[in-house]
This record gives sequence, structure tokens and C-alpha cells, in this order.
Amino acid sequence: MNLTFYCSEQNDLFRLLVGQERHCPRFGDIGAALEHARPGSGVLLLADAYPKAELELDERHLRLIRDKRLRVYAEYPSSAPGLDIGSPRQALWERGVVSSERFAPDVEALSILALHGCWFLPIRSSGLTPHLVLARIAGYDKAVFGLPPEVAGETHPLLFDLPGTSVLAGTSKLSHFVTGRYGPMAAWQSIWRGILAWLDPENPVPLLQWKPDVAVRFGKRDAVPPSYEADALELSFRWFEQHVLFQTEKGKGAMEGYVSHIDHHGRQMRLISSPRADCAAESAMVFAYDAVLNSNPASRKTARQIMDYVWSAPAFLHDRKDSPAYGLVNWYDRGPIFYGDDNARVLLAGLAVSGLLGDERWDDHLLRCLLANWRTASSSGFRRNFLRYPESFPDGRGWQHYKNEDFVNCAPHYQSYLWACYIWGYALTGYEPLLATAKQAIRITMDDYPDGWTWTNGLTQEIARMLLPLSFLVSVEDTPEHRGWLERMSGELLRQMQPCGAIAEKIGALENGKYPPPQSNEAYGTVEAALLQSDGDPVCDLLYTANFAFLGFHEAAEVNELLKTAEDRLADFLCRIQLSSDKHPYLHGAWMRSFDYRLWEYWGSSADLGWGAWCVESGWTNAWIAAVMAMRQTGQRLFDLSAKDRWQRRLPALLEEMGLDKAL
Repeated sequence: MNLTFYCSEQNDLFRLLVGQERHCPRFGDIGAALEHARPGSGVLLLADAYPKAELELDERHLRLIRDKRLRVYAEYPSSAPGLDIGSPRQALWERGVVSSERFAPDVEALSILALHGCWFLPIRSSGLTPHLVLARIAGYDKAVFGLPPEVAGETHPLLFDLPGTSVLAGTSKLSHFVTGRYGPMAAWQSIWRGILAWLDPENPVPLLQWKPDVAVRFGKRDAVPPSYEADALELSFRWFEQHVLFQTEKGKGAMEGYVSHIDHHGRQMRLISSPRADCAAESAMVFAYDAVLNSNPASRKTARQIMDYVWSAPAFLHDRKDSPAYGLVNWYDRGPIFYGDDNARVLLAGLAVSGLLGDERWDDHLLRCLLANWRTASSSGFRRNFLRYPESFPDGRGWQHYKNEDFVNCAPHYQSYLWACYIWGYALTGYEPLLATAKQAIRITMDDYPDGWTWTNGLTQEIARMLLPLSFLVSVEDTPEHRGWLERMSGELLRQMQPCGAIAEKIGALENGKYPPPQSNEAYGTVEAALLQSDGDPVCDLLYTANFAFLGFHEAAEVNELLKTAEDRLADFLCRIQLSSDKHPYLHGAWMRSFDYRLWEYWGSSADLGWGAWCVESGWTNAWIAAVMAMRQTGQRLFDLSAKDRWQRRLPALLEEMGLDKAL
């Protein structure tokens, strides 16, 4: 290629071309690069001081460019003749958008691009016609509501032709696509091929293929070794061991994960400011499986320490016996706020840890927490999404207020795992009201599907959440009606399963959505939100859907062997998209939230205010994927009844303690 570079040897684009054995003269001085370049050739002036803006274009440079008929890409210039350039700013919710047909048909206008950790230079000059812009826009891979008005300062040029010159100017470091983990990969390949073709029209453009700094383990059709699932589980075990733990006064704690935001170095920061009981308990479950599968005494000790931490007061456990919230578990260590779904996953994981380790030290806490949630559920079996203490219990209001109220909320995301806990609790204790409550709520919910359901970030996740309680229900009462419910929900989920094993997201009626896709550009990033913009977007949600579908299919396959194929297909998909990274080892062996099964990379509409497309959750996502893989290795299921004798012995005393013997 006939190209000259002003950059360092570490520049992503330069390294890529040199790695493909391209001869690319490189200089450390702008003037020298322009002087050396052959007349009529291309020159790339790249931003090695980024995010500092140090590249200065002056009239002398422009004369030399004009006299030698050079084509120049000038990146992140702090000054240039005819431009009013501001100081560097960092993008928050803005994303890249293709704003011209320059890169069509490969990358169409209004296509969305991710420039992670983007710093940009605002341009106050008018009359530009940019090819790429930076703007806060809604959409999955296209700006569905168009671009915000440039006159309002809401759209910023990213790539444009410098008027009256043969200079293509960029206001951010577009050549940072490997280090900054830009996406989608195919779009950036096409954009750079287009830029290079313009710079050097006489020579063929290379393919520009690179291995991402954070990749997936296998392609969609790659051959895999026989041990690939066992290897995936071992990688997950080591990820938890090396990158999730932190020290507490009682020993080990487990953090929530890593934030979705990716900085300009390609890094993601730890979520450690507010430890959560659910993520901690779920992480303890993973260590317990490691202890059993690998005879790992360190993991056994860690699992116990984390569970002791979860049941510590007042950080998590509400242990005031005179309180109507007695026995509930705080959402996070700055509560008290008690989400039923989070309590449910503490219970599910806690029961798993207790059974795996043969340790009954948490039995009273677990049974008490189960009863505390049940007694604050309505007469129909539905519980408020969350309760606060003391705000939810004003003027002496007791738990009886919630037990006696007529409250229905067909929202499986918030409700269904508590029903699973009630059914499991019934199987362990024989306490009939637990089963009756779960059956009543499930019947109402199934009768109201789909129009009466409230969906959270999508309808698919609500369906996935129903598999677990329905599988447990068939285990304790195998009736045609209960099997029919399970077949109906699993059938709905199978209709969303793709040939590669991914489960596609879909949304329901917008009026039923708690956190629907943003309905305007201005709404992007303001609340929790779905990963898709509309049905058909090829996204799989590993925070809210695929993870729980994996658990659901595993348990359902125990009562309906026809669903084993679905479980296996989903397992294969998850093994293939497990993260692999030498540069960012804290991601190696983990799973992120949002995966595009057509692009075969992590991608999505990252509009969610708290848990964006690239977030890494220790609990919800990684723990349940690892746990199900471990159960597949051991031949176990979650629904374990080894604590039955212990729980039956404990039940009478705890019923009396919770005031339930008299209430019933």
C-alpha cells in the first residue's frame, strides 16, 4: 500500500497493517511524514496522545498537502485552519452513527457504532457534512428516531471532509478500534476499508481482520473439543476464585461484578461499592460446586464464609424479632429493602450450598426467610415487588396487612422464583399452605398469559422465569394440568430458540412493559431498559433470560426428557460465547449480558441505566450458568430434598416464632 503514517508503533491500525506484512513508512513528526509521502499518496496522522489532543494542523501543512496532491486522514486535531475546535469532552450516553452513504452498502446510513470510552473534540464550525457523528440516540443497530438536531449541539461530527482540502478529519481516535474494543467489528472493518481505499485508490485494500482483545471462545460453527463444557466450567470456577472475592470482617465476600462502561483503555471497573446478598449467595453456590467437583477445600471454606456474610446482621439479615420484616434479607448492604426475587435467589442458592456442603448451620435462616417472604405475600400468593423497613409498615402495620390484602401482580420476574421456593419448601417440610399459595398464584398467572402479564425488560425473560416453579410443581404434583402449563411455557421459549441455541428476546405490549425500549432519543439511558429496540433484533439476554432459561430447562428435563435437547443446545451456545482474553484477565472465563447471535459478538442497545449490554454480573448471569453446568457434570438437579428431615424438625418452632401457628 502507498501509505505513510504519523503515529507510534503501538497504534492499532498501524500494528494491524504491519502484522499483515504491509510496508508502512512511519514518522514521529507531522512535517516529516508529509514531506516523505509520495505525491498523490495517502497519509495518516494519528492521535497517539489520546485522550490528550496534541495534533496541530496549520497552513503550512495544508499547502504541502495541496502541492503534493496528498490525501490525508487527520485524527483528533487540536487545531486546524477554518475549524473552531473545543476542548476534549467525554461521551456519556452518546454513540457513533453513520450519517452519510460514504460507507454504503456495507455500512448503511443511521447504523450505530460503539466507540467505548470515547473522548471527542466538539466542533463549532458550521457547514460541515459529516460521515460519522456522535449523538444520544435510541436503537439497537440503527438510529430508529433519526439524529438529534445539530443546531442544538446534540449531534457532534466524528468524521468529515475538511472544506476546501483533501483532508478527512476525525474528532476522536477512530484508529483505537482494537484497544477501545469498538463494535460492531464488521462495521469498523468496512469503515476502515473505506477510509484506506480513499487514501490509496490505486492499491487493493487488505481484509483488516484482527482478534479482539476480548473475544469469545468459539465461533458459531467451530469444531469444539469433547471437554469444552467441562473446560468452560473450570474457567468459570477460576474466574470466581480470582476476580470476584473481596475481604470482609467475617472472611470472604463476593462482589456484584463489572460495570458495562468500557473506558478508552478497554477496561471495565469492578462493582464493589454496594455488595448484594443475592450475588454473594449465588457466588457461594459456585464455590460449593467447585468444592464438590474438584475436592477443593479452599472453595469449601470460601463458600461457607460467603454464606456466613450473607446471613450477617445488620448488613443483610433483618434479625429484629419484633419487626414485621423479621427474617427477610436486604437487597444490598445499605438496606433495609427487601426484593422478593432477590430473597428467592438467596434461598435457592443457599439451599444448594447447604446440600452440597452437608452443612446445616444456615437452616434456620433459610426456613425463616422462606416463611418471612410467604407471610408478606398476598392471599392470592403475590408479593409486592419490594418492601422497605420501616416505610412499608407505617403506624404499626404488621405483616398481616400484606398477607390479607387482595393483591395480584402477574410479573414472573418478580414473583415466580418465590413460588419455586414455596414449592421446594413444601417438599422439604410438608407444610401445605406453601404449596397452596404457589399453585393459586401460578394458576392466575397462567390464565392471564400473555395479555395480563407485566414484563420487565422483555417478555421472553418472564416466560423463562416460569420454567423453574412449573418444573418443581410437576415434581411434587404430577397432574395433566401442571404438565400442560410446563409444556406451554417451554413451547413458547422454544419458539424463541435459534439454530445456534441462543434465545431471542421479544417484547410484549408496550403498555405492559415496566422497562421497555426507549421511545425517543432523549429517553436513551434514563431508566432500566430492554436490550432490543423491537422484535427481530438478534439479541440474547444473559442477565435476565438465557441464564434462567438454562436453569429452567435443566430442571424441566428431569420431568420431561424431551426438553433435554433444548438444555444441551443452550449449553453449547453458552460454552461458545464464554469470554476469552489475555489482555483483560478479569473477563477471561466470564459472560456478559448482551450477545448478538448474528454478529456473534457481545452487542446490544445499551440503554439500561444500571446494567448495560457489557455488564458482567457475578450472581444472576455467571453463577447460574456455572451452577447448571456443574449440575450437568454431577448428574444433579437443584431440587434436592436431602434437608427434608432437618427442615421438618425445625418447622414447628419456626412457625411459632414467626407467629404463623396462630395466624393459620
